[in-house]
Amino acid sequence: MSVFGTGRMARGAAGRRAMLLGGASLFVHGARAEEEQSPFEARDAAAEPEAEPTAEVAPAQPAPAQTAPELAGRLNIQLFGDSLAQGLFLSCNPVVRRRESLRLLNGTRHATGLTRSDEHDWVAVATESLRRNPPQMVLMWIGANDFRSFVDRANRRRWQFGSTNFHEAYKTAVQTISQVAAEVRAPLGWMGLPNMRDRAFADSARQLNDMIREGTEPAGGLYISTWEATSDADGRFRPSVPGHDRLERRLRADDGVHFSDLGYRLMARLAFEKMAEARPPLAQALSPAREALDASVA
Repeated sequence: MSVFGTGRMARGAAGRRAMLLGGASLFVHGARAEEEQSPFEARDAAAEPEAEPTAEVAPAQPAPAQTAPELAGRLNIQLFGDSLAQGLFLSCNPVVRRRESLRLLNGTRHATGLTRSDEHDWVAVATESLRRNPPQMVLMWIGANDFRSFVDRANRRRWQFGSTNFHEAYKTAVQTISQVAAEVRAPLGWMGLPNMRDRAFADSARQLNDMIREGTEPAGGLYISTWEATSDADGRFRPSVPGHDRLERRLRADDGVHFSDLGYRLMARLAFEKMAEARPPLAQALSPAREALDASVA
């Protein structure tokens, strides 16, 4: 089934959307100071209450079991990332948790990124989590705050977005996380950034997607493009999708960056489809999640 097959708006709780979108800010053209917040998300915690990662973690599994997730009993899917991944968890978990054979584990944190390890060190956090409790599958979705300078804490340096050093540092961070997932035998799907309404954002997102792909694939992870699914036939930002009655259903949020509940579930379905195709041992284990998401958007 196409990711944009027949569907109706899956009505999520308004409170969840408010949590995700309350702090999102629109782009203002002009020079970016190295210390300014991401144009995608406000960093004022009072304006946007954060959904902290759940305490629930996957039970420890012997490493060999990670090569056959369909035999592990329950498929534990670990989510890492910023508010994009957080929105995916909040929109999909009420649907997926009804299936006893799988569980989404929330390791997301809004207003974070790979560029500012001095604020939240994703490489260290993901490494420690994966090694402590290896899941049967990992989904990473991050980058909405990664247009600021890349801070290299170890060498007390910072690299401006668009520079060669930024490119290499960002790619290395992605590759390190991807290598750890491979080390613990947890199949990794790294979702690329979607098309953005603002063209400056979209151009920058394309650059980050190149770095993500370059860091993920050599380490054995799967790069999952969301660009085509969020663009129209001419490659422009797509705000809505048609339903079975040909009426348009909202795909994206007002900020032109995040998604509606329906949009997040479509992106999750896309990710699960790509993982099942690329990693055949996961196909059977992912079937309940795919069925649940199909029903939620039909």
